[in-house]
Amino acid sequence: MMGGNVDKTEFDPLIITDRGTGKKYYGGDQDWYKSNTQAFAGCGSVACANMLRTLAFKYPDRFNDKNVSEDLRALTGSECYKDEFISFMGNIYKSMLVFELPVVRKIYDMCKRGSKLFKGPVMPSYGMGAGGFIRGSLKFCKSRGLMLHMHSLLTAFCSYDKGLEFIKEGLDKCGSVVMLTSLNRHPLKLYSGKSGRLENGYDSKNGVRSHFMTITGIEEDEQGKPLIKLSTWGRVATVPYEKLNRSWHLSRAYTSCLYYMTPAGSEAVVRADMRNAAGMFFKALFRGLFGRFIRGSKLN
Repeated sequence: MMGGNVDKTEFDPLIITDRGTGKKYYGGDQDWYKSNTQAFAGCGSVACANMLRTLAFKYPDRFNDKNVSEDLRALTGSECYKDEFISFMGNIYKSMLVFELPVVRKIYDMCKRGSKLFKGPVMPSYGMGAGGFIRGSLKFCKSRGLMLHMHSLLTAFCSYDKGLEFIKEGLDKCGSVVMLTSLNRHPLKLYSGKSGRLENGYDSKNGVRSHFMTITGIEEDEQGKPLIKLSTWGRVATVPYEKLNRSWHLSRAYTSCLYYMTPAGSEAVVRADMRNAAGMFFKALFRGLFGRFIRGSKLN
């Protein structure tokens, strides 16, 4: 997947190159999956793959341990190619508990991608929740000899400072932060310029919801306010942090969450994280129902 020396001054670990065309992407894209169902519900596995790629550059010694699988060790190299990253994303997807409807999935996979048949309430998959992402990510890494600890923050009714502090901490310790947007909507500005650069931007038509993305940095807008930089659908995007935080202050944001990983000291830490993940839905539901009455630091 990767190899060679890294130039730290210009290097961005999320630049992915298509061997055939030379086209560069910024992080993975769920549309790369051959299966329509996986393309529909694969944003979580893509975000996990992106996060592991950045984490490998924070802790190369842990990823290069002899007990770690070859595909994880390869993440520490300088070059990242689309074909091999797709395979990596697919292996993560298989480890995650993605709620699929078997019969509907089979029909959906035979349809033309983007078929209007599934634009309504009938869907081949209902994705995964806040806890499912944790269990799937840790299970995948543990099966390949890498013990990781998942840090998470449910963001429904999260205070402005608490959310921003968590993102900064995750960027420092992990190199990226995975963000799950729930049923809350927020704007997203996509860019069509060179991968990883905020060039040739255009506004998305609709607010984003029910989607995993990867936060890769914090920029400043024209007023000097925080602008969150993300990887999604293989390209760079931004969202004003103020608008993102505002979207969290809605009951329908109850499963919205932020995550980042660091190396675990033992397998017991991994097991504890996976046990705690099982109760996240109920904790998230509580926040959605009662968060407006107990806002801010009391929730965190």
